Amino acid sequence: MFNMGVGRSETPDGLEVHMQTNHLSHFLLSLGLIPALQRAAQRKHLQAAAPAGVDDSNAPSSSNSFTPRVVQVASEMHHFGYKLQQDPLQQKYLAQLAYGNSKMAQLLFAVELNRRLSVAGIPVVALSLHPGNVMSDVVRSLPPTIQKLYRMLLKRVLLTPDEGARASVYAATARDAPAVAAETLGYFNCNAKPIMPNKAAGDAALAAWVWQWSAQQVKLPQQWDLPAATKQSQAHDNIMPAQA
Repeated sequence: MFNMGVGRSETPDGLEVHMQTNHLSHFLLSLGLIPALQRAAQRKHLQAAAPAGVDDSNAPSSSNSFTPRVVQVASEMHHFGYKLQQDPLQQKYLAQLAYGNSKMAQLLFAVELNRRLSVAGIPVVALSLHPGNVMSDVVRSLPPTIQKLYRMLLKRVLLTPDEGARASVYAATARDAPAVAAETLGYFNCNAKPIMPNKAAGDAALAAWVWQWSAQQVKLPQQWDLPAATKQSQAHDNIMPAQA
């Protein structure tokens, strides 16, 4: 999606392409899936609490439990999202800023989602990550000579697709991932190591604004919304909800 050479474009919904593709679509889909994730968490809890003597080979043990989660594949380019609140749909368009804004919105959504899941008592966790700079097929629309030169020059610098997937796979499947990233706002680098994102990602007021703005843009159904954290709870919480 990120192309420094193209001008501003909009989706059929009238929204800037980077923001709708990278953040708003994920925002709507994620919240629509929360009830299903909650049911999965509750079922797991009931299985784990089954009385002794009940034969249930599929029931996980309490020491080996898995917390359902939502993973946002963001980017270290979120550091360029410094005008998110001032111009979220990039009316004054700069491709780098548009992309950075959309990635910052993803991080802020993950942080705010954790706050609201905690308030609602829903045992689901949100994580985010930078997948790395990956040798993908992103240049496929360029002339063959340029494609060949690109791959030749950058193949020793960029990650392979498998390497680029490791942080996503870890965040989505590792049982300890939520605890590991509890002190970094749930954020991992491309090596699946917890790392602090830009300090703006910890701005509770900005995160709450992103939620409300996003809900308005996608016309979020009321039944999918989650209760906001109070100012008092924002001051004392550790962002990551408790695991089931």
